[in-house]
Amino acid sequence: IELGNEEVECLVDTGATFSVLNTKDHELGDNMIKIIGAMGKAEQRPFFKPLKFKIGKQWVTHEFLYLLGAPKPLIGRDLLEKLEAEIKFKDGDVEVLIPETKYVQASIFLLQEDKEGEGEIPKEIEEAVIPLVWAGEVPGRSRIAEPVKIDVKPDSTPVRLKQYPLKIEARLGLLPLIQKFLKHGLIRECESKYNTPILPVKKADGKTYRMVQDLRAINQIVQDIHPVVANPYTLLTTLTDKQGWFSVLDLKDAFFCIPVAPESQDLFAFEWENPETGRKTQYTWTVLPQGFKNSPTIFGNQLTKELEGWQLENWEGGVLQYVDDILIVRETREECLQLTISLLNFLGMSGYRVLREKPRIAQETVMYLGFEIFKGHRQLSAERKRAICQLPEPRTL
Repeated sequence: IELGNEEVECLVDTGATFSVLNTKDHELGDNMIKIIGAMGKAEQRPFFKPLKFKIGKQWVTHEFLYLLGAPKPLIGRDLLEKLEAEIKFKDGDVEVLIPETKYVQASIFLLQEDKEGEGEIPKEIEEAVIPLVWAGEVPGRSRIAEPVKIDVKPDSTPVRLKQYPLKIEARLGLLPLIQKFLKHGLIRECESKYNTPILPVKKADGKTYRMVQDLRAINQIVQDIHPVVANPYTLLTTLTDKQGWFSVLDLKDAFFCIPVAPESQDLFAFEWENPETGRKTQYTWTVLPQGFKNSPTIFGNQLTKELEGWQLENWEGGVLQYVDDILIVRETREECLQLTISLLNFLGMSGYRVLREKPRIAQETVMYLGFEIFKGHRQLSAERKRAICQLPEPRTL
């Protein structure tokens, strides 16, 4: 974006509620917002007074959130909605399309685990942790989470979109997933007035598939809920120079741990054609699905609530949570191991499952939310740096 006399490089973050500037180069306004930091700690952060800037060929006025310590300025959902932007995935590239302007090419960084820093699970962990916590064939399910009722906007009408034709190869690739979901009660047969399409996406191995459901139309008619998910940029500012040992825990299929109330389940219906029998069936989710706009907030709130009792008994600081990614920080390896064991056992007994294929336990350097973290420091991962360096130089003003 062109702001004042300078060009400001921003990251597009569809998970950010507000657009962010990280330097205090402009006048702050009177508006404030409560940001939820580490483990539910609330912090008041100010907005700048409305700033006029240029993006593409459009001049826009917008209030940015001032967030000192954010690694990069962000274009969040508030500005994307104002611009009526569309995000398009094509031929391995990502484009942000703004109506009546040329597209703005951007790099979107997903908050996901990095493969660096993986290693063996320490013997102390294997011997002290209940095997139940490690993810296996049976998915997790919170033992205390109440079924979630989902409210639709007043006067909204049912969304019924046709299923895209799927090649036989893709349907065969999705069949084991459908069978697994049915076996464990994650989906059920239904006759719903709602329907949204599913899409097969090949995994990196080029052989297996994952199933993606296009829930954008459902997201438009469902009531928003206030996002109180911890802000990743303020979350990491709570680390101290004394903390030098870290563990990162990744929960497996976290959203599936939260049940959806029966009266709300039909919202997420989809059509499936069995590639072996040709039978068409409508299924719907009994748990929070991927792609539903409120799933991260609902899950994050539930896990935070469940962790509160464990925190009071077991620790004094040292655990950061962002949705389903957990970072444990301690000053010594022994303390880090003890806290990790305690948390793993708590998660297992609470019904959650942790990936054991990518252990990052009691290490001096870990990757978390795209950052490389070690004692007294946090920096962008090499993967993010490469992505930034690959951005094309701007050719227009």
